[in-house]
Amino acid sequence: MGFGIINFLFAIPAFYTIDTFGRMSMATALTWFFNFLLAVTFPRFQDAFHNTGAFGYYAAWCMVGWVLILLFVPETKDLTLEQLDARFSIPSKSHARFALKQCLFVIRYYVLRRTHTKRPVMDLPPQEIVYGEEKMDRPRKISFDKEEILLSHTSQ
Repeated sequence: MGFGIINFLFAIPAFYTIDTFGRMSMATALTWFFNFLLAVTFPRFQDAFHNTGAFGYYAAWCMVGWVLILLFVPETKDLTLEQLDARFSIPSKSHARFALKQCLFVIRYYVLRRTHTKRPVMDLPPQEIVYGEEKMDRPRKISFDKEEILLSHTSQ
């Protein structure tokens, strides 16, 4: 139970513009805290629920964490800083809705083999765009096809 090596892989690119050493030390301290928590609780769970129950308890928490990561942590692989800003400007509710649509797509396309199924595209509320001195309200669509963000401004 805990972050393991994830904090070393994730925290460096995420914190490189800010206080890297302070953030990394907090991530490492959090890892050791969860290691301590696991070492203290596992023998008690093992005595009370035997091996199956103890591992089942931690497996259930891993599944809860997987669902929360799926819904609330956006993919940031191979994105530039500008694309990261665009990715993190998306509201969590919109990202969670898109993640559920993406799960349905994966089930329909890969499990049920419905090859005519289209990839989901995230629809966002209208955003005010400034071109020179001219302001326009236009809806924004973001496609996450091929692990990149494509911002396309379409007319209403």
